[in-house]
Amino acid sequence: MEKIIEKTKLISEIDSSFLGKKEKKQVNNQFLGRNYGIDILKIISMINIINLHINKKSGLLKINPDNPKYKQVYRLQAFSLWPVNVFGLVSGIISFRKYKFSNLIYIWFEYFFYSIFFSIYLYNKSLLDLRNLILSFFPIGIKRLWYFNAYFFMYLYLPFITNSINSLNKDLYTKLIFCFFALYSVYHIIMDFNIRNTDFDFINKGYSSNWLTILYIVGGYIGRFYLNKPFLSNITCLLFFLFSSLVSSEYIFYSYKKFKFPDKIFLQYFSPTIVIQALSLIFFFSNIKLCKSWLIKIILFFNPLNFNVTLIHMRIFSSRTPYIVKFFKYIKSLEPNYLFFKIYLLSVIIYLVCALVDYFRYLLFKMFHIRSLSIYMENKIIKN
Repeated sequence: MEKIIEKTKLISEIDSSFLGKKEKKQVNNQFLGRNYGIDILKIISMINIINLHINKKSGLLKINPDNPKYKQVYRLQAFSLWPVNVFGLVSGIISFRKYKFSNLIYIWFEYFFYSIFFSIYLYNKSLLDLRNLILSFFPIGIKRLWYFNAYFFMYLYLPFITNSINSLNKDLYTKLIFCFFALYSVYHIIMDFNIRNTDFDFINKGYSSNWLTILYIVGGYIGRFYLNKPFLSNITCLLFFLFSSLVSSEYIFYSYKKFKFPDKIFLQYFSPTIVIQALSLIFFFSNIKLCKSWLIKIILFFNPLNFNVTLIHMRIFSSRTPYIVKFFKYIKSLEPNYLFFKIYLLSVIIYLVCALVDYFRYLLFKMFHIRSLSIYMENKIIKN
């Protein structure tokens, strides 16, 4: 791969016809904006989201502080809370140059597919159930789908945001990012120290399209000025991640007992420590350069399946079937010493199973040209 890249650099201005089809694709992915390190981070992020959902659905987050599992549970929470911020940042990194409304239409089709699928096979509802069909086709407003709702509303006004931020020079853009961080992260935490359960309605503790929009703007800044450029060393990125993770977790166990401050103040999406976690991982994984074709194939296999892992496992977790109830009882019965490791291992297994399930959906959508249909609908909507 290195030889291919060197050869391409030397003669790309004259002719690249000597490259085979496979070689051209690898070179194009490397130089035309594809960053496989970011793709790896998206996969790891989804596994950590499964961690969070296991913690919440199993009731582990409600255990008493005197329980020996308490520290392990909240350490796992502190080390796993960054993925939502990562997805928001990655949206900006990837999409700040190209906005495709067809992506939103395609995601809508995916949600509709799984709503019908699980309604029939998990809840035994009729395909002709009118209420079920309406709810399946109009997911906006359903509370458990807060991320889908936030992502949808953010995507609607992205063309205006994208045009605005692309018109900013680096100096002005930097000041905007600094203001966002100072006001909605640092100042917000300072206020929470003094008044419990405060919130800016604008970001709703990070569960809103406005918070995702802020992350999108920050991601656009990284994509424009720092992606694929040496900014922070990998060691520095890891140190930032570990330090912010330890602050988030250890504060719960010590500061609250001594100073009586809110105990989980740093375990929120807008917290400076969680934001720093996400940023440090973005820079760390963006520095990774892959040349192994087999590894690239694995990443490209999972990449289009990643988003629907959430839809699948959340539907299953919410079903409360006897198997799911037993699964969560097993999670709650885990010994403290093995809890951290076993939940991570189970999250990886759940991710792989859900991704394989979604692969059949992917083949079905490919067979019926759903992507082409989404593009066709986009063209019709924009033209009209």
